[in-house]
Amino acid sequence: MLNIGEFSGITGLSVKALRHYDEKRVLAPSAIDEASGYRKYAEHQVREGVIIRALRDAGVPLAEVATIQATAEAPGADAALLLAAHRDRVAAERLREDLAYEAATQIIAALGVPTNVIERACAPQPFVARKVHVPAEPERVKELDDANELAGEQFAELFGLLQGDGLSPSGQFWTTLGPANHGTVELMCCWPTPTRLMTDWGGPETIVDELPARTELVATWHATDGPELPEGATHPAVVALFDHVSEREVSLRNAEVRQSVIGASEHDYAVEVAITIR
Repeated sequence: MLNIGEFSGITGLSVKALRHYDEKRVLAPSAIDEASGYRKYAEHQVREGVIIRALRDAGVPLAEVATIQATAEAPGADAALLLAAHRDRVAAERLREDLAYEAATQIIAALGVPTNVIERACAPQPFVARKVHVPAEPERVKELDDANELAGEQFAELFGLLQGDGLSPSGQFWTTLGPANHGTVELMCCWPTPTRLMTDWGGPETIVDELPARTELVATWHATDGPELPEGATHPAVVALFDHVSEREVSLRNAEVRQSVIGASEHDYAVEVAITIR
């Protein structure tokens, strides 16, 4: 039998750790002296102690180590499988961190690119729209992809309805994001129309409305000015827009941001965002 100090020296597990592992039922001593309370470990427990130390040094959670030690027929029989599973989790987390680092690098670089911001007086603009609910968290990739696809379908369907009625859109389409609510954001997919249509045009899913005469603050960001942005990132043009709102000390009645994309190709385009300031 080995006393706790001897067992600690051989296995590399500290006395404090051994006491903790005893309390957590990960590695119990073979015997405890009733008079002194000293813990004694059997020689065959050295292998178990060395395996536990190796797993803990590798970052395997104590709860998992305890499960393996409690269920294995021989000490460490499943240690290799446990370690491999932990390695896979660590590798997946490292990949996630690498992707997050890359995304953060792209966002910070894009925010450093100067963005042109101007004031623009606008006449009333009738429009028709459809709503799509978009996940508020960019990490919900599948849902985000589905929502983007649905938005494209809504734009296409509205365009087809307008063309079918002999009405061509009077300008570039735009999107409007509403406030986040219960994990989703309401996205309005809007086409401008030459005149205001009947309220029931396009069916119950279609919104027929009009932007009033207004003064907008408009930020324009060119794709050639900065790096490609990760999916779901707040666009630098939006950030620049609110920078200028702050600088001008504008009191916004509505923080609704309208965003449109202007250009002929995926590499040569501009993102324009606008907000009503009065």
